[in-house]
Amino acid sequence: MQRPDALTGWDDEHNAELYDRFTRERTFYTDSSRDLAARADLTDKQLVIDLCGGTGATATVLLESLPPHGHVISIDSAPAMQAVGRRHRGTPRITWITAKAEDLAKHASAPADAVICNSAIWKTNTTAVFVAVQRVLRPGGRFVFNVGGRFAGLTDREPHATASLNDLITAIAVADYGYVPPQQRRRPSLTAAILRKQLKAAGFATVTTDVLTRTGTLEEKRAWLSIPLFARPPGQLTHTQRMEILRKAYAQVDKTRPVTTRWLIVTAQA
Repeated sequence: MQRPDALTGWDDEHNAELYDRFTRERTFYTDSSRDLAARADLTDKQLVIDLCGGTGATATVLLESLPPHGHVISIDSAPAMQAVGRRHRGTPRITWITAKAEDLAKHASAPADAVICNSAIWKTNTTAVFVAVQRVLRPGGRFVFNVGGRFAGLTDREPHATASLNDLITAIAVADYGYVPPQQRRRPSLTAAILRKQLKAAGFATVTTDVLTRTGTLEEKRAWLSIPLFARPPGQLTHTQRMEILRKAYAQVDKTRPVTTRWLIVTAQA
């Protein structure tokens, strides 16, 4: 039976399986999770919360940094993501809780040594989440998360003589499929200044911010855009059409061109 083109987002098991496969086959989530774990200083810690934990890619990495008795609570609002995580990454050292990040304090009964959120804080009501995180952290516990450059008000792109993969996708969609790009809705940026202000209001004593640059490959980006949830361009095209467009665009793009992104990394201490 052919799958429908309209999928239900994060709570679609097909999306969850493809997303989990990406986290296993590519290094982005492993590398970024290790960076966040290092900043959280998990040596001799006992309990860490993986916020918006998805299928457990970050939780699995956090276990590497914890001592043998260390435990991770992975919280995510999508049952399908957690079902896939339990199936592929199940271990007694990870507890899976299906809940929204904003409701964290309702589900974490013991003080946590650290709370980590990898690549997902922008999807939440940060003001409410920061208050909830502060409530579950022990005194001195750390809250570490990252924000993608386009959500943090950073500039991802560098000038190039050739068109990017995204540029080609849009151009082909317009020329071959009659696609009309929608007006972009400007999302409020989670800049370092805004996040510092919100974290201070939530009761965090210390906040540091850094900007990291990551260089990936176009093949990695093609794999990411092959997941239905992330396929482009947005709008009324079917998933089959989007995959046709991606194939055409990838055939034309300069494969030697790196994909550079910038990330805001935030470390706060309760």
